[in-house]
Amino acid sequence: MKYTRLSSALIVVILLASLVGVNFTAAKYHHRWDLTISKRFTLSQKTREILANLKEPVKITAFIAEGSSTGSDIKNLLKEYGFTSSKINVSFYDPEKDPSIAKKYNVQDYNTIIVEDSKHQRIISQYNLYSPGKNPYSMDFNGEQAVTRAILDLNQQNKANIYFLEGHGEASLISDLDSFNSYLKGEGYITHQLSLSLEGKIPDDASLVVAAGPQRDLTSKDRKMLENYIYRGGKLLIFLGPTDPSVPFTQWKNLIYSLGLTVHDDIVTDPQRSFYSDPLTPVPMVENHDVTQSLLDKKLTVVFPYSRSLEPLKKMPDNLQVRSLLITSNDAFGETDLSKDKVMKDNNDIQGPLHLAYAISRPPEGNKQETPLDPNTITAQDTETGNPVAVVVGNFAFLGPQTLGLAGNLDFAAGSVTWLLQSANLLSIPARSEEPPFVNLTGSMVQTIFYTTVVAIPMVIIIAGFVIWLRRRSL
Repeated sequence: MKYTRLSSALIVVILLASLVGVNFTAAKYHHRWDLTISKRFTLSQKTREILANLKEPVKITAFIAEGSSTGSDIKNLLKEYGFTSSKINVSFYDPEKDPSIAKKYNVQDYNTIIVEDSKHQRIISQYNLYSPGKNPYSMDFNGEQAVTRAILDLNQQNKANIYFLEGHGEASLISDLDSFNSYLKGEGYITHQLSLSLEGKIPDDASLVVAAGPQRDLTSKDRKMLENYIYRGGKLLIFLGPTDPSVPFTQWKNLIYSLGLTVHDDIVTDPQRSFYSDPLTPVPMVENHDVTQSLLDKKLTVVFPYSRSLEPLKKMPDNLQVRSLLITSNDAFGETDLSKDKVMKDNNDIQGPLHLAYAISRPPEGNKQETPLDPNTITAQDTETGNPVAVVVGNFAFLGPQTLGLAGNLDFAAGSVTWLLQSANLLSIPARSEEPPFVNLTGSMVQTIFYTTVVAIPMVIIIAGFVIWLRRRSL
């Protein structure tokens, strides 16, 4: 009896010791299996090298909605960062359940990630994490590239400064362009608002000046400041839309004229290529250029509600060239009578196809200035785009919070900024694409499935039920 009790006690001790050992080992050594087809949550070798060389601790705080699919994606990814490096501290919060912490970081949206060390901080928005995939049924998850780049940028605070003009009725960087602003910050850019009348100059550290939807004209002094800024090598990004015809727009037109373009006073209508059959929301064709390369790679279009058209000058300014980026169908027209309640094509309207965006550059040295192509033809791919000067777009409504995420709108806006600043990302970590599984069925396979599921199986059940009923009746 004593021997049996001793044996039982020894077995219990061994089991407890084994349990403690297993738990200790599991707590110290993490291993996770990534069962996704694209290995979505397996960190790349590049990220592992960066994490291995961290000099100081990095804190990652993610604000996600519990139970959401996107929140799970982010959570699983960030956990891998914490498992890979002891210098990474990851925390998760729900902005609604933890409002004080969300307020501390000024976070209002789900899927926002804060990456910080002892001195610097980076904010990553959901627009930096997800983008449309190469087909309508897929989304690219850019989480690893965004987070790893943010960790790298903590010690590289020499990023481009982007100034958004204000004082001419431009869209607000804080409210109207909040989503676009969040994306730019997530990419490492530093954004500011700039009032030319108050500052009296364009700051020396301005890498790019953006005018988003001005509703009032520039002063002559403002125009000269912008022209001098461009002459000194500055970059300009202008988003225009239809404006009140009674409000003068002369100085803006003169500025854009100096870049080689004419701005039409119209609203673009395209009955052939439009978003959900709304002719005032054209879906233009994408032309070949570095700005639009992401759209072409992913086979995406843009959705441009309430646009105005642009046209190159017959004689270009010295040392400038323009390239079309977006073009409507042949059936499109520019309605010039903006006082109409109903848009109808007439002889006073501008005949399509119409161009909605242009990239302006200085030709590479040694190249002769080229004569612009006929504005009513699609331009060929330009292999030597030269030095970027400006991008002028006949639309700014696509930057709004309700439209920025449609189709390739964000890709187009981001491509414009990237091309102008020549800031192609050197950190090459491919996006992870999640596509639903597809099965290609032949006609015979469809018939087999139909007769099996719709005819055979129900008939078997009915016959079995009838047989059981007969047997029970005879009892």
